[in-house]
Amino acid sequence: MSIFGAMQSGISALASQSSSMGAISDNIANVNTIGYKNNSVAFSTLVTKQTSSSLYSPGGVQSGPKQSVSAQGLLSATSNSTDVAISGSGFFVVNQAANPGEGDLWAYTRAGSFSVDQNGYLKNTGGYYAQAWSLLPWDGNPNATVVDVNGIKYMKAYYDSAGNTVYINDNIIDGTNLRPVNLSNIGGTATPTHQISLGANLPSSDPIYDPTNAAAGGKRKVSALIYDSLGNASNMSLEYTKTSSNGWSMGASVPSGAASVTLYGGRETAADTNQDVYYAAGQLEFTKIPENGSSIAITDAGTNTTYNFIFTNGTATIPPDAGNNKYIAVDISTGIITTSDFTKAFETAIKNSMPSANRFTADGSTIQIVQSVAGSELTIDASKTLACVQSATNPAQDTGIPTGVFTIQAIDNDIKNTARIDFTSTTAADYLNKTITLDGKTYHFVNTDTPDDPDAGDYYVNINDAISGGKVDVAKMMNIFGGKLNTTATEPSRFVISGSSLEILPSSTGGDIAIDTTDLGTAISGIVRDKDTNAWKSIRNTTATLANEFTVNGTEVEQGAVVPAVRFNADGTPKYFYVDEMAIEWSNGAQNMDGDPDNGTRITLDMGNVGTNDGLTNLSGDFLTNYINQDGAKFGSYTGVSISEDGVVTALFDNGETRPIAILPLATFANAEGMDALTGNTWIETDASGQAMLRQAGTNGAGEITAYSLESSNVDLATEFSNMIVTQRAYSAATKIITTADEMLDELTRMT
Repeated sequence: MSIFGAMQSGISALASQSSSMGAISDNIANVNTIGYKNNSVAFSTLVTKQTSSSLYSPGGVQSGPKQSVSAQGLLSATSNSTDVAISGSGFFVVNQAANPGEGDLWAYTRAGSFSVDQNGYLKNTGGYYAQAWSLLPWDGNPNATVVDVNGIKYMKAYYDSAGNTVYINDNIIDGTNLRPVNLSNIGGTATPTHQISLGANLPSSDPIYDPTNAAAGGKRKVSALIYDSLGNASNMSLEYTKTSSNGWSMGASVPSGAASVTLYGGRETAADTNQDVYYAAGQLEFTKIPENGSSIAITDAGTNTTYNFIFTNGTATIPPDAGNNKYIAVDISTGIITTSDFTKAFETAIKNSMPSANRFTADGSTIQIVQSVAGSELTIDASKTLACVQSATNPAQDTGIPTGVFTIQAIDNDIKNTARIDFTSTTAADYLNKTITLDGKTYHFVNTDTPDDPDAGDYYVNINDAISGGKVDVAKMMNIFGGKLNTTATEPSRFVISGSSLEILPSSTGGDIAIDTTDLGTAISGIVRDKDTNAWKSIRNTTATLANEFTVNGTEVEQGAVVPAVRFNADGTPKYFYVDEMAIEWSNGAQNMDGDPDNGTRITLDMGNVGTNDGLTNLSGDFLTNYINQDGAKFGSYTGVSISEDGVVTALFDNGETRPIAILPLATFANAEGMDALTGNTWIETDASGQAMLRQAGTNGAGEITAYSLESSNVDLATEFSNMIVTQRAYSAATKIITTADEMLDELTRMT
């Protein structure tokens, strides 16, 4: 019956208008709710199928709620650094628990009114905790997700309760890959340097460096400030030396309080996949003249000999040489007034005793040690000389007591090309009337003055002044030999006398060097990279050819004594880098930066990208350091936090340092309007909304984050009051339908 249908239609109108009034009331009630999104009710017809062509069957109206989740609200400024708003699409990821576990609800909100709760977590007014990608300095792991913050590389990772590094998968929303932002556990701390990034122009006009004419140029230095794990700041320099028209080698100074510095590179992979030692250096720093009887032992792996230097004022006992142990007295009384006097005496003793002794140089109160291309690994034990700073190096893991032992590694064989001849015998008969052939010239060791015969290629080295009682002073003999080489060799700079060693270094321009040591037999030892096999072999009692060119990575041809740290293209951009990491052993109680599981990570060196001019360049013009950035910080107390437009949460310290600690990701949806609303001004994903996709703010369609701001409710009061009047009138009209239909029914019943 149409009257009853009319009444039902009116009832449906009352229900729909009531729903609309409910939405309006919610909107007005939340006009000041941060991040609130306007709700509305959409009406649609409710149709009854018409069964008669002459009578109308009324239907009614039905309503459906509609969210404006994607509508942008106005941003309002605040004075709270943890208040954040989103300008554009996206939602903050939150959870009802600070440390989410299974069953804890993941939700999404635009309400960025976060504050620090009693436990230090960021929590909004709805009671939900902010979840983020934690950040750590990049440890070089190629599988880590790396982000660049102000020129320094960080990775999305954190340390678990056992101290292990957990690498984050930034596509997954769970308690493993998203972590709460906790500001209470930042505290005052020191942060060691994990990476250095730099850009500089190494002038293409610089000459190839000639050590005999250093003033001509070819060496450039870039200064850097680094921090150890205790927060100590240390100055150091990175040194670049031109070795060919487009190649530069690289070295580094040893910071005060450190024992050694080692540069590594990972480009050579054919021989092995381990990082190659490109450069190594160390030092012995003395705070005063050592005590009588104290000692330092230096073991050279090439001769397998330990050289024990005993500091004496004339009363200390000097044991006789035994097996592979040699004992050398270092006078600390005669003419030794200052620490500098002592280090000069120590240097002299080293150069009179050791192979490749040019590695050691007295510099004030310090003995500087720079590994030569041909030098063998050195192990230094300074534990018995407390006047040496390095006696505190490398504490034992179990006791914490310093061992005083550290290593100066040898340059990796895979990236160098050289020969070293160690003259190990001290018996004069092993040298007299014996010969060695170098680069087509035969040198005869004799004990009388004998004229050279250049036409025959014969040259005579009178070593009589180095012989006494059938023994030979090897260091003195080598100095005599060096003088002969300097006046007779075709390219004397390739032959370096270094203590009891002759080091042969191919140049970038010279020819191959033929070597014949068969006549010296067992009086010598050493190594050579032989041209015929491109492999290393013993130089004792053999013939070999040291080529000017050698092969790396199977097919890459290099020249000279060692691969360049950086080689440049014709346009001045880097072609490749052979150095990308630096390790430091400390003697001041700080954690070593050597990548050992029990120590800190190595320092990553970022000198730009291959084929671009964003780092090192080799262009005409002056030497210029364009930029140098490093992370790390001395001790400082936490003072606050800042949040950037890309969501990076940065801790601020009273020492002026900053440390990125997390990134607030934004979740985007294919249909944000399809999410379900929850109490607390949050939403959860549904089938209708699609799966949440995490983005960094400002990327891939995600909006930007504005700090010190909140997103206001997008409710417009004028519109709501207007809608309320319309809804009220519609509701009144619907009641009129019912009362009128009721009167009609009443009339109908009175007819009976």
